[in-house]
Amino acid sequence: SLLGLTPLAERVSFLTEQIAVYTGPTVGGLLNATCGNITELIIAIFALKSNQIAVVKYSLLGSILSNLLLVLGTSLLCGGIANIRDEQKYDRDSVPWNLKRQADMNSLMLLLALLCHLLPLLFTYSAASPELTAEPSLYLSRAASIVMLGAYFVYLIFQLWTHRQLFEAEEEGECEGENNSAEEEAVIGFWSGFAWLAGMTVFIA
Repeated sequence: SLLGLTPLAERVSFLTEQIAVYTGPTVGGLLNATCGNITELIIAIFALKSNQIAVVKYSLLGSILSNLLLVLGTSLLCGGIANIRDEQKYDRDSVPWNLKRQADMNSLMLLLALLCHLLPLLFTYSAASPELTAEPSLYLSRAASIVMLGAYFVYLIFQLWTHRQLFEAEEEGECEGENNSAEEEAVIGFWSGFAWLAGMTVFIA
């Protein structure tokens, strides 16, 4: 149930943060983004095996809306409360160059995901009869899924190998202030974190 999965999801997030202490912000962030959604992925796989497609669609829709609206709105609200006497400014020129490139890349990924979600929907509702577009829409949805999955792996290559210098500048600045406190933040070891993360994933499944 949801109440049972909530603490397990929190522990998975905790373990990925512990591993990030040893791997750095870039790899740790990717690991957190990937393993942080492992609960939803496992639920979707078991729901698909049970042919509960509607459950998968609504759970993914709820996850997307909560991340786009709830998380963003809460961040803006908390930022406003923390700086209640000051005006919040979003000045792109004051941001370091590497963070600008990261923001541009993330914006492009978001735009690609939006187009891949909208194209099958627009194709379905643009026809006079939905029955005529049912099979082509299915092929288009599968093609969009392959494109998004491929774009994610290309993004990993971009971030970890080909353009790693865009993210290394941020890591170097953060590591200088965190080297002294890394041992205090790391509650468990590197391989212990991986072992616990694998065990927690199996337990959730």
